[in-house]
Amino acid sequence: MKNAMSSSRSVFLGGSCNPTTWRFDHAIPALEKAGVSFYNPQVEDWSPELVAIEAKAKDEAKVLLFVIDGQTRAGVSIMEALKYGADGRTVILSIENIPTGTVIENQEILGRDLKDANRMRSYLGDLVKEYSNVYVCDSMEKAVQTAIDLINS
Repeated sequence: MKNAMSSSRSVFLGGSCNPTTWRFDHAIPALEKAGVSFYNPQVEDWSPELVAIEAKAKDEAKVLLFVIDGQTRAGVSIMEALKYGADGRTVILSIENIPTGTVIENQEILGRDLKDANRMRSYLGDLVKEYSNVYVCDSMEKAVQTAIDLINS
């Protein structure tokens, strides 16, 4: 069922990408076990041609799952999650702060850079609280299970 999409039963696996492995380690096995179709945008060789394919997958997905983890800055994913939530789409979020001293793209994240990255995450969580169509989960595993529950309800 890899990257299988159907408009009535589908999850878009958005959020943090490389070097993260949350999709392959947990989300995809859980979705496949539950019989839930999904689109995984994380590929080894990304190319501009994938933009249109990803946009179509987001448009067709019943649920947009965004995992904002502490291994990446995830700025674009944060903006996407907020946009889709404001548009009334069903969005499930898992938001994790970046720990002090994390190295992202060979740069240690410290000081103001760290404070700003984590403040952006906090603002995302605060802003989406007013949206009844956005679910904020305290872990990636709970976010995946929430997606499965929503699709199967």
